[in-house]
This record gives sequence, C-alpha cells and structure tokens, in this order.
Amino acid sequence: MVREPRLDLQWLLDANDRSGDSPALLDRLERATPEEAERALAVLAARAADGSAAALHLHATGLVAVGRVDEAIPVLREAISRAPERTEFRLNLAVAYVRVGAVDLAAATLDAAIAAAEAGQLRLADIDRHQIRVAVQRRRDELTAWIAWRDEDYRMLRLRADMLRERIALGEATTADRVQLANALLALRKAADIEDTMAEATSVLEAAYAIEPGNVGVLERLLYAYGVTHDERFDEVLRQLEQADPNSLVLREFTRSGRDADHAELAATLRARIIELFEIAVDLEQRPEADAAIVGLREMLKSFPANREYLGMLMFAEHIHGESAQASAIAEKLEASVDLTHSEHFNMAQVFWSHDQPRGERHLLAAYDKAANDDERRDVDDLRALLAQWGR
Repeated sequence: MVREPRLDLQWLLDANDRSGDSPALLDRLERATPEEAERALAVLAARAADGSAAALHLHATGLVAVGRVDEAIPVLREAISRAPERTEFRLNLAVAYVRVGAVDLAAATLDAAIAAAEAGQLRLADIDRHQIRVAVQRRRDELTAWIAWRDEDYRMLRLRADMLRERIALGEATTADRVQLANALLALRKAADIEDTMAEATSVLEAAYAIEPGNVGVLERLLYAYGVTHDERFDEVLRQLEQADPNSLVLREFTRSGRDADHAELAATLRARIIELFEIAVDLEQRPEADAAIVGLREMLKSFPANREYLGMLMFAEHIHGESAQASAIAEKLEASVDLTHSEHFNMAQVFWSHDQPRGERHLLAAYDKAANDDERRDVDDLRALLAQWGR
C-alpha cells in the first residue's frame, strides 16, 4: 500500500500574533472547559469587532483551536479581504479547508496565493518574493500528491467493499469480514463524490452484533455509528463496550485527549452527550429528568476516571444534588492536580465551603487570581457574597 503523502497542516502565526496576552488566551483554549472556551472566544471576537485583520485572524485561530473550523473559515476570508498581502492568512485558510474536507477549495486558495506571490503581492516576515512563491508552491504540490493518493485509496476501498459484500451475499462472511466492510464504508464516508455509506455501515454492524454481541471491535464501531447518527441505542452500546472491555482503545483514546484523529468524531459525540447530561442534571427544576441525568452521568464517567473536565462536571452536579460526600471526594481528587483552572477553583470553593470554609476561601482567592477578565473577577466577588449569606 502506498504511504500517505506528507501534508503540511501547520497553523501559522507571526510575531505580532504572539504578542500581548494572545498566546496565553490561545494556550488556554487548548485545555479549556466549554465555559472557559466560550469566555476566551468572546474576548477574541470582541477584539475582532473593530475589523482589524490581525484580530480577525486570531479569532479564527481560537475557533480552530476548539475544533470549530467551519466557523473559522468565514472569519479567515474576512481577514484576507482586509489584508490580502498576508501570506499566512491564505495558507491557514487552505489548512482550514482541508480539515473540513473541502480540498478543492484548499487547492483554489493555494493557486490564488501562488498567483499573488508571483505578482509580488504577498509578504511574510523577512522572506523575499521568490521564497514566498516557493513556500506556497510546496504546499500546493503536497496537496496535489495527497489528492492523488486519496483518490487511489478510495478506489481500492470501493473494490474491497464490493468483494466483502459478495462474501456476505454468498453466506461465506465471518464477523471479521463484516467489521472490515464497515471500516471500508465508514472510510468512504469522507469521499465527497459518492453516496453517504453510513446507513449501510450501520446495517452491517448490526448484523455482526446479532451474531457476536460481545465482540469489542463490533461494539466500538457500532458506538461510532450510533453516535454520528444520534441513535437512541448509543448509551446501551457504550455500557456494553465498557463491560466487554473497559480498556477499549476507543475509550482509552477518548479519555486521554479526545483529539486523536482516528476517534475525533466519536470523541466529539461522547463529549456532547456528557455535556447534555450535565446540563440536565444541574437543572433541578427538570426533576425527575435531572435525577435520571445524574445517574446517567455517573455511569458514563466511569469510563473516564482521569478526565479532569468530566470529573469537575460530576463534582458540581453531585454538589447541586446535595450529595456532599461524593462531591467532596471528587474535589479532593481534583485538588491534587497541578495548574487548576479558574473554573475548577470556582466550583471547588462551593463544594468545600459547606464543611471547610477556610479551604473554600483559598479556592475563591485562587479563582480570583486565575480570572482572565473583569467578568470572571466579578463572578468570584458575587459568589463570595452569596456564600457568606449561606453561612449566616
């Protein structure tokens, strides 16, 4: 099999982009909770409201950092319209197009950049016109080679899928054959020029599941399929996978980072489900839905015992439900972590305050110190006043 060609997807920032507090904001986005990410993005969006090309580019960079690449693309286009000479803006737009699968638009973006470089209309730090032209052309050549590789890879996948379909039709297929067919069909979903193969892949996996309900490979792929299609059987399959193999690669990869390329879509689906359960669990006006949601949250998070974001969600949900012992136990575990965030200190202060006020106060002070802006500092002041009233 021909090795996949190198495709440079490096995101470029110049020295001005790295000045001030921008690097800290962007770094925070890489490991932020949803609430922290929204606050940081709001800061970047507010700065971009003046129409500055550099501020628009940084806002787009922040969106890409949290995986919202489709939202970053129009922001990047606007940045380019305001500063068409900025080479890195054009290269980053091509990167964004590739990440959302729009390789033809990426190619067109690079072709336009090559033409602009030849006309001497681009600049990039201290690099001269010829070097800029060579740098952009290298990206274009890499993309051309990658598109050719992808098209050949899709051709081979189609041939393999046809062969496996024939084995199933003849009654000669094993469970492994069905899994391989599902893998090929799921890979072909990324091809822009064919029908969506998700329905067929799901049907193949369900047939394999009926034959071997405890097969880990089948459960992992079926979990992925149900997650993408928002099938109500998702939670059931997740529990079965945890029972069949608590050390499943899919679960381990998601627990570790949630960003692995092979599991990114599943990771996003699992994360969305966890956030949905959390939001229902902390809304006590929705009882009994809130009570059911916290039970579901506890079950799901057994698979992710090292994920600080999820531990923090469960801690706060337990606290809201009056489960002080469970909330405190999680807070104790989180407190041993290094480099706690503003939100973590903020929530832990509420958990500890009821039984260890000095400890809660220490976390309030830390939350204030870690605040990124005046709004977060006001939140801490408001919480301190509220907690003081509860203590009376």
